[in-house]
Amino acid sequence: MNIFKLPAICLLVATAAFAQQVPPKAPPPAAAPVAPAPPPSQVVAPAAPAPAPIQFTVPASDPVVLTEAPSSSSEVAVSLPVSSSSAAAPEGKTIFDNVRGNAYNPYGTVGAANTVRDLVEKPADIYGNKFFYISPVSSTGYTAVPFGDGSALIGLDRAPVANLAALVLGYANSNFGIALNYSVNKAFTSATKYSARTTGAGDNIGLYFSTGSLYANAGWLTYATSQSEDNDGDTQSVDYSQIEGNVGITGKSGSLDYDGYVNVIRTGGTRTLINGDKYVDPNTFLGLSVNLDLGYNAFQSPNARIILGSNNRIFAKFLDGIKNGDKAYNIWGLVVSPNILGEFALTETWLAFAGASNAINIVAGDESIRNNSKASYLGISHTSGTGAYVGLRYQKANLALEAEVAANVFNNPFDGFNNRNIFAGFGGFVYF
Repeated sequence: MNIFKLPAICLLVATAAFAQQVPPKAPPPAAAPVAPAPPPSQVVAPAAPAPAPIQFTVPASDPVVLTEAPSSSSEVAVSLPVSSSSAAAPEGKTIFDNVRGNAYNPYGTVGAANTVRDLVEKPADIYGNKFFYISPVSSTGYTAVPFGDGSALIGLDRAPVANLAALVLGYANSNFGIALNYSVNKAFTSATKYSARTTGAGDNIGLYFSTGSLYANAGWLTYATSQSEDNDGDTQSVDYSQIEGNVGITGKSGSLDYDGYVNVIRTGGTRTLINGDKYVDPNTFLGLSVNLDLGYNAFQSPNARIILGSNNRIFAKFLDGIKNGDKAYNIWGLVVSPNILGEFALTETWLAFAGASNAINIVAGDESIRNNSKASYLGISHTSGTGAYVGLRYQKANLALEAEVAANVFNNPFDGFNNRNIFAGFGGFVYF
């Protein structure tokens, strides 16, 4: 086969996958309030979701599962010229530094180009961008437009759990940026001598701020249905929620980009009975972590660049005790996640990108404490496998299409016609 026909074939397949997308189902209405069942000795809670945007939870005995992590907003300049047939890049940037979509950099290699979601986490980077982005696979859409003395970002996205729709609003000028990520899933019931409030999974609010190299964000999320009720003065409640905050700094020193931040999270489930007794589920904890993500621009030429990265985290988890069950105990750990990212200009209109990542986990602490008997734990493990991806980006004039190849494309390249996606994160840009 003529290898120069391969990009065209990929584009045809991606177009077919695009045609198969269907709108996401509307989220179910909030459940009607019901009185909770008599409490067990402890609440059995649904699994808490990975906090957004930064995953913190590391089980004491299980390996870390690779997930999306925030990438740095730092630039890496390369000398590839922007021709008349290339997607237009903002002034002072190159073809590699255009804002990218969800298909790009899933493992958060620092020093790579910004994605649309990076603009939310570090909203000062919204300033100066003008684009329209749609990803039918991810069910998301974003646009950045001039607004007053700055730039505005409008996004239609999803909450971290329950597939609930989210509204994203952002603004940035030359001095700072702010953003809001909001989903709502609440119901209120009121009657004579009775009132109740039900909050469904996916109810979420996130606030983001950045200026220069500094950024901060905080968010609150309900990850399972929660309820509080007052029946003629008798009150009881069930709550499954988490609150999280991050403060960080990004920068660049020579060929090295860095993103360092502190993360605090409080998550878990609680049940409070009419008599005031309170129960917690086994995963209720306070977490603290110090994170340092690094990216080294190991190679660059007019047609390619390679970034070597390492995302590193030191953490502590302080788990709540359970009434008539396990006592409070603590876990400490270190996670080192090496990663690589490469980008290669195949032609003036085709750009290939690829990457890989895994993690090494060192976890120590008290595995469980029962009947005043302590059990210590120490574990060292690698993830069960290395994650890898490869993607293609077609760009001509102010238009760009990009897609990350999913694993099942190697098993059945026509699987997308069975309502499953051949490509992950397929989307397209129009730059202005």
